[in-house]
Amino acid sequence: MTNVPITTRPPTRTERRRWFVHLGLLITLAGSLLSLIWLSRSITIHVVIGVLFLVFLCGHLYQRRRTMVALLRRMVRVNLRTTASGRLAISDTILLLLVANVLISGIVDALNHQETQLTFLASVGFPPGLVQWHKLSAFILVLYVVVHVSRRRKRLRNSRIQ
Repeated sequence: MTNVPITTRPPTRTERRRWFVHLGLLITLAGSLLSLIWLSRSITIHVVIGVLFLVFLCGHLYQRRRTMVALLRRMVRVNLRTTASGRLAISDTILLLLVANVLISGIVDALNHQETQLTFLASVGFPPGLVQWHKLSAFILVLYVVVHVSRRRKRLRNSRIQ
């Protein structure tokens, strides 16, 4: 058996930019949640960090525009769940819908000047903090992001922009 030297090349400028967008997404998502936990009296910081998250999300989607088009084309195939790219298309779609749900629920709460309660969840036995639409949406998004990032952690830093 021979030892093959591992050659590593320095990341390109676009790979570094992609890494910074990933880092920005993770930091702003965490910052948005942490700002609510420790600064619960003022939601201004939460809204500002949430808007920054959306800016990074738009940058991320822009960087992946070719991949997104290819994934959308594959969404119409019957064998969607059997290929890795099909599963990625499903995962990206779920993430997009979860982010849209959090954004819409936050806007509805801001326009109504109160949290939208999902009272039917309280009767099922949900914890009191998770019967609010925006909080439940954010909780589900965070859980999904944790799974999404943990499954892609090895490729997160070295992914290429297509």
